[in-house]
Amino acid sequence: MEPAPFFVASRPATGEGELTVHHPYDGRPVGRTTFATPDQVAAAVAAAAGVAAHAAALPAHARAAALDHVSRRLTERAAEIAALITAENGKPLKWARAEVGRAVSTFRWAAEEARRFSGELQRLDTDPAAGGRIALVRRVPRGPVLGITPFNFPLNLVAHKVAPAIAVGAPIIVKPAPATPLTALLLGE
Repeated sequence: MEPAPFFVASRPATGEGELTVHHPYDGRPVGRTTFATPDQVAAAVAAAAGVAAHAAALPAHARAAALDHVSRRLTERAAEIAALITAENGKPLKWARAEVGRAVSTFRWAAEEARRFSGELQRLDTDPAAGGRIALVRRVPRGPVLGITPFNFPLNLVAHKVAPAIAVGAPIIVKPAPATPLTALLLGE
């Protein structure tokens, strides 16, 4: 069983110190990965910072297409992902399937929001000096996002961080829970 890679600047990598993930019910090994080195973490942060302006400038259709792609791929691999969630987390397969379904929806909703969000109009005529004026208020990403996720929903809670970051054009670095990293690594794939 080869260690599952993690990703640094979208490229598969392995680090130091192996982590074996065990099924919580019977203790059998489910999979392995490695820990990122401090240099790899620094490289990931630098890469995220380096592409922040490019990511923020991506047009809505490109961000939405990426999110739609992830949603489709999750649907195609739903059985495999649900089995992995059950193996590393111990939750019943029925609940793992529901978690995959929720993640599919999360990426789809984020794609819809990426297409839809264009800002808000705000009235400025609440002050006499601003009669007849309106402002367009837009929110823009300020830079990379760090998503730290717990063990109990190893796919869905990663999705709830990754999908909105992509939707707004922010690079994201994910640090999954050590008890359940394999599902996040599969999503990164």
